[in-house]
Amino acid sequence: MRAQLEAGIFQRLLNIDANINAIIIGLITVGLITILTFMSYYFEDLSRKHTKRSFNIILGIIEAGTLVISMILVQHIFKAINSGSSTNWFYATTQMTLLLYCLYTMQNHFIDGVNIIAPLYIFGHHLSDESMGYNIFFVAILIAMAITVMYIAFNKNSIRNTEWKYIALQIIYGGIWWILIWSIYKFSLVKTVYMLIGFVIYMWIIRLFSKWIRTSFNDYNIMSRKVNYDELTGIRNRANLDQTIDEIFKVYSKENSDPLTMGMFDIDKFKEFNDKYGHSAGDKVLHHVAEVFHHQLFKQTSKGQVYRYGGEEFVVIFKGMNVEDSSAIIRQIRNQMINDPLYYEGNELNVRISFGVSELSPDDKDINDLLRRIDHYLYQSKRSGRDRITVEDKTFKFEI
Repeated sequence: MRAQLEAGIFQRLLNIDANINAIIIGLITVGLITILTFMSYYFEDLSRKHTKRSFNIILGIIEAGTLVISMILVQHIFKAINSGSSTNWFYATTQMTLLLYCLYTMQNHFIDGVNIIAPLYIFGHHLSDESMGYNIFFVAILIAMAITVMYIAFNKNSIRNTEWKYIALQIIYGGIWWILIWSIYKFSLVKTVYMLIGFVIYMWIIRLFSKWIRTSFNDYNIMSRKVNYDELTGIRNRANLDQTIDEIFKVYSKENSDPLTMGMFDIDKFKEFNDKYGHSAGDKVLHHVAEVFHHQLFKQTSKGQVYRYGGEEFVVIFKGMNVEDSSAIIRQIRNQMINDPLYYEGNELNVRISFGVSELSPDDKDINDLLRRIDHYLYQSKRSGRDRITVEDKTFKFEI
């Protein structure tokens, strides 16, 4: 009787230990998914801003690498808390959750590749020359997995927005994994069904959590864009400039610091576009000029940023660049704008700009001294006939 009582107590202690381990792994999984989620949304935002294919490929590789590292981390944690063993249904469920979650969340084909290769990486060592039947079975499972992964990859939005599709794809994806696991570890059929149900419930909880993160992230992005970005042109606004410009001055006004150059420009005869073609034409001109400067700055240097200062006036800041190099980039962008004209209702709009450019001087007491100087140089360009650039009090006509 006493032995049975002690055995019962020991069994309960084991169950408590198992439950604690499950809670630890659950918290770690949620933490990893949170990191992966914020990385996905941040990279997605970077991808929209930077159109270079090579840049997006690098982001995709980083995302896939982070997923692989997360899976390896989970494997080592399971081994640490299970006496060196990772043969556990909860372990398999956690790995599947990470893989499927990233497949839904991350918008790149490297994640698709990780999902397809993962079974081969985890279970490929069971392949052998002596077990041809199992090898054929394994290849068939890989093909089924690849088809499922590609279907999810190309139909993410409709699957996420349709409850029955989401559940059905979870069952199919999880079922393929558990068929493969069952063929190796020979769990009972009933236990396999239980494990599949557990995976669906686990993914459902994770989905609710991720939807909360997505909503919070989207709300933050919307608020941030309203506060920091101009609604018409899509570039940073005056409020964002005012918020950062004093900090910029503190950094670049220090002795022996890198140079700081600032330019101010406006659109020549802007009022004529509104008077002749209507205010919608004026809006198109503003958007066109801002878009050209934003994209060309990104292509030519990582040190430039354009802001809408107000009306048809814009400010460009070049961090760590002297006035000569900055002026050369300004001329190239202006020429690109001329070579890529704006058409409105069949009319080519003759868009020209005037510029004032100056470098931060040791005599500048604050950033307003530099702002006043480039504003003065801008109007010097306007008085000299427009379509000109004034650099440190010397005015030049723009030439292509």
